[in-house]
Amino acid sequence: MKKFLGILFILMWILLVAGAGVLLGFVETEQYDRPCRKIHISINYGKADLLVSVQDIDSLIRHSAGNLTGKPLGWINTSKIEGQIRLQPYVEKVMVYENNKGELFVEIRQREPILRIINRNFESFYLDGAGTLLPINPRFPARVLVANGYIKDSYVNNKNRRINVLAISDSMYADSLLTRLYKLAMFISRDKNLKNQMDQIYVNDLQEFELIPRYGDQVILLGGVEDLDEKFTKLRIFYTQGLDKIGWNKYNIINIKFKKQVVCSKL
Repeated sequence: MKKFLGILFILMWILLVAGAGVLLGFVETEQYDRPCRKIHISINYGKADLLVSVQDIDSLIRHSAGNLTGKPLGWINTSKIEGQIRLQPYVEKVMVYENNKGELFVEIRQREPILRIINRNFESFYLDGAGTLLPINPRFPARVLVANGYIKDSYVNNKNRRINVLAISDSMYADSLLTRLYKLAMFISRDKNLKNQMDQIYVNDLQEFELIPRYGDQVILLGGVEDLDEKFTKLRIFYTQGLDKIGWNKYNIINIKFKKQVVCSKL
């Protein structure tokens, strides 16, 4: 009797598993044949200005995969669509998925440029917070810090389209002008007051940095990117305890290159 009950119990489990498999297969078949009713495209811009629009992504999908509305979900290659969107230079992350209502979702995170670089040949490109070089979108210019002057680096000639931010402390990479610009731009972008205050980084013929504030006629001689905390702390103290008392038109050259001192002069 016990043996019979044991066999019966096993048969019941086999039937349950088989039934679940049939039901799952039915659901999968139904989902495969279900037509795509709607496409939802959403873009997370973070704190950046718009560089790629929903219309751009919709056009890219239509160009690479055709009109998806009405097409069975099983015929839609979401991995291929993700791959095509990922090729868009302003896209950092993308995920494409569907639900059981026949809706397709495209979720994108846009890259966030922190610096616009204009080199000596007047080629212009962005550098984002991950160290990626981005082309300029003439339709949607980003309002970010600008670097110009004696800059030879080029977007076109940079095959990797990025700098090695993980090795930024390595002396070999630290000697790269783009790496030093990245370090300075990141420092400024993380400080709300500095970000609102600084407008331009000028690279002089000695490959040192000069900062042009958004307001006033001062030029700030920064030098290199070492000891940035100390340098900007000196500048902040000089602004609050110096210029506020003697007047902002007293000096137009503020030199914070040297340790423990601020040297000012008038042109």
